Amino acid sequence: MKKSISNVVSVLGFAVIGFVAYSNSQPLSAAALLEREGPYEINWTSGKIRFYGVGKLAAAEDSLRPAEQRAWADGLRLAEQNIPILMSSRLGGAKKIGVERLSKLASDTTSVTTTYFGDARVKVILEAPIQKLTALLLAPVTTAPAATSNGTGIVIKLPKGAKPAAFVSILDEHGREMVSANASVAAAQAGLPMVKWFRSDAGPVEGLTVAQAPVISGTSLERGVIRINSSDWKPSYAGAVVRGAVAFVIQ
Repeated sequence: MKKSISNVVSVLGFAVIGFVAYSNSQPLSAAALLEREGPYEINWTSGKIRFYGVGKLAAAEDSLRPAEQRAWADGLRLAEQNIPILMSSRLGGAKKIGVERLSKLASDTTSVTTTYFGDARVKVILEAPIQKLTALLLAPVTTAPAATSNGTGIVIKLPKGAKPAAFVSILDEHGREMVSANASVAAAQAGLPMVKWFRSDAGPVEGLTVAQAPVISGTSLERGVIRINSSDWKPSYAGAVVRGAVAFVIQ
């Protein structure tokens, strides 16, 4: 039976956390696209995963620092085990290497907030970038990324029910591949930005001028696979997708 993050964390007594909505700088109609599972929140707009850990001050300790360190260790220990499960179905067409436990997660993790409770507990909310995590979950791609043209980028609107993915394949109505997930993986591993996802409307994306960008519609019945009519597609759009200059908007 397929493992579930919810099952993994329920025995540990974890509860779902609410997080502050992302970025007040976005257009009023744009909203961050979030997915929550157990104590994990994937923000597909900021490109970050948030999680938390809890530590407690020992009776003989007169500083909260050891409890903070235990909270960090608690959050990292569980994230190293659970994030490969969490992301296994969210990588699109990227080739996974079957990692059961992450390593080097601590070096890519930052603290968002720290909360101190009256019963000597400390809770830290931690955050790690999806791009760094995929580097730990995917085999290196040796092929060079597809040519990345300059331009205003592109906005691709998808209907309600479409699901975000770290990497996407774009096909036309005949099944011909216009953008491969492998090309986006190679670009991300070379340091280029990954695509961003929004609700309702497009927000800020590096390399994308929203006011000038072409807007096309597509469909997605499978996570990581997007279909667009060939009559709406231009070859230059492929470069925009590969270099991350695209806003996927789920309406």
